[in-house]
Amino acid sequence: MKNRMAVLPGAASMLAAFTLSGCLTAGPNPEDPYEDFNRQMFAFNEGLDKAVLEPVAHGYRAVTNEPIREGVGNFTGNLNEPLTFVNHVLQGQIPDAGATFGRFVINSTLGVAGLFDVATMLGMPRTKTDAGQTIGMWAGKGVEPENGGFYLVLPLAGPSNARDATGLMVDYAIDPFQILPIAFNWDFWYYSLPRYGLNVIDYRSRTMFALDDIEKNSVDYYAALRSAYTQNRAELIRAKRDKTDTKSELQRRDNLALVR
Repeated sequence: MKNRMAVLPGAASMLAAFTLSGCLTAGPNPEDPYEDFNRQMFAFNEGLDKAVLEPVAHGYRAVTNEPIREGVGNFTGNLNEPLTFVNHVLQGQIPDAGATFGRFVINSTLGVAGLFDVATMLGMPRTKTDAGQTIGMWAGKGVEPENGGFYLVLPLAGPSNARDATGLMVDYAIDPFQILPIAFNWDFWYYSLPRYGLNVIDYRSRTMFALDDIEKNSVDYYAALRSAYTQNRAELIRAKRDKTDTKSELQRRDNLALVR
């Protein structure tokens, strides 16, 4: 998951302001009722990306080699492991939670604060999950994974929906590495901002070519990203349900096949 937790307070405040001012109004499309607002926010995010993030990502790739970029990715990924651990526990996936905890301990010590992914070398691959997937996993029977509520483009954070936006706020609230700075009154500028910056640069540099391909090969870039996001999140949640309730999922697919 691209890490967007550090922008949640600002994103939530901006969305609240738009809602109260009447700028966020529903339209006729049930899957994207706030399309007018979303397209405006998408244009804002794209403008910021083209002006700042993409040039920084190109510069980052120009002055670093693959081992350095891999180390940065390992470091930021290691900081996200405690949150992944919490969500695995909430999802009832105790073996995955235990493996994630073990990964964090190994990489934080033998891996030099997470710069080296020693755990993967030892046969403990990284798993990624978040509260949006937790909510989707425990959603009531009959709620398809694709049904995450209305689609929403978050300021600075990008594609989301009602379920995943709620999940982002939950993640922010339960992330141990967000709770500790608050508990110890650490300055945002010395901890959260650098962490967020590293996440953004690392993510943007890794997705640069994939996003460029989608943009070049799509008639409507906004609609293409909306579709890709919705399908990707649905598949992640479907995989979670398969893992915990295989019989129920197989029955769901049989029913869909009969309908078709």
